[in-house]
Amino acid sequence: MKNITAVFTLPLWLTLTAFFSCSKPVKDDAKPAAPQIAERPVGQAAGDLLTQTVGVEGAVLRSLDGTLEIDIPAGAVDTDTEIGIQSLHNTAISGKGNSYRLTPHGKSFKKPVTVRFYYGRQLAGLSNLEGIEIVTQNDKGQWVCPGGNVNDTVQKVISVQTNHFSDWGFIATTELTPVVKSIGLGESVTLRGVRYVFPDKGDDWLVPLTVPNAGTGEPLLIEPKYIVKWTLHGPGKLEGKGAEAQYIAPDAVSGKNTTATVTLELNVRGKQVLLISTIYLITDGINISINGQPWQTYAGMAAVMNESGQFTIGNLRISQDLPQIVFLLPKQPGQKADGIYPWSMLGEEETHVTFEYAEPDLKKMYVSVFEDGSETRDSGGFISVEEIESGGKKYVTGVFAIDQSGIVNTTTGEHIGIAGIKGTFKVQRNW
Repeated sequence: MKNITAVFTLPLWLTLTAFFSCSKPVKDDAKPAAPQIAERPVGQAAGDLLTQTVGVEGAVLRSLDGTLEIDIPAGAVDTDTEIGIQSLHNTAISGKGNSYRLTPHGKSFKKPVTVRFYYGRQLAGLSNLEGIEIVTQNDKGQWVCPGGNVNDTVQKVISVQTNHFSDWGFIATTELTPVVKSIGLGESVTLRGVRYVFPDKGDDWLVPLTVPNAGTGEPLLIEPKYIVKWTLHGPGKLEGKGAEAQYIAPDAVSGKNTTATVTLELNVRGKQVLLISTIYLITDGINISINGQPWQTYAGMAAVMNESGQFTIGNLRISQDLPQIVFLLPKQPGQKADGIYPWSMLGEEETHVTFEYAEPDLKKMYVSVFEDGSETRDSGGFISVEEIESGGKKYVTGVFAIDQSGIVNTTTGEHIGIAGIKGTFKVQRNW
């Protein structure tokens, strides 16, 4: 378990200076213009390079973060070949998670190689499980769908066969944006149904995509002929017209009625497609519930730690009867904290996304990894972050869920249980 000992080093985190992602921001705007296939920059490294020598017998390799797998069959290479997987910051406009450089770049194989993406940890950022596609970046910088994907929405794995290596990723082909949004009481947000793929022949963007060589680019509003209806489940109001809708949060909520789900139903060539957005209603502070217990609210703030290249969000532990809560996210130069991130305590340090909650007596801690009986795994769930300004002040807002939070005895480091945690936050930031 890489660097996991650092997670339990209490003095590092349980200080007032420590309480304080970065991936590509979630795009919130759609351009109702003609399709524009985008030329995008090449992704920069987001972790270490994994290499393995593969012979004529073939092999299966998996990226260090467990997301990408390449299955090289026997006879695909006729001599020992060093195969590499390099995780990259995904530059595709609707890219989900990292992209990956498979090396040797441009390598051709005698038999098709299978490329698989395990997208279970990206579920929070997906509006529709069928509306995704594997893409590869061509020499022009365009992310292109090769077609022929096999998408297992039960096992949450999508795969494609290829005879060459290059940069690979997976994207949302359609979505209701923003997919996840946190707003205050009485506030509103505009929702848009968009698509990001543009086939070079005709305009069949049915999901799952059936036409190969479709370019990807800036979002295009879904045409009115495909729109069936808008539906709201939960508090608030919804006013929909065509591919756009306005959601207005109520001025007050009661009990647990703090989440709204908006659905846009499409009919694409006779196929029903449901695009979903989840809106969380938030109040000031860090609001948290552990194992379904009553919600607790703590004052907090967020900061940039430039020396370590990280964003941090945490509560103000100004007395010993308070817990210590710390979120840690990676920071990319020139990028906001905005994004939807899966928990990644076991990944590369450059991409760590972590959670820690130490009880007031500091004897027990909840973390974003857990023991499943045979090995340590990153917790399921996500954290969604957005920078906002309101009333002349700067905030970060968002929502988080930790499906399997490991409970750790901080004295021994032993995992003593698993908990479910959820919460929201709206705290001032120092940048």
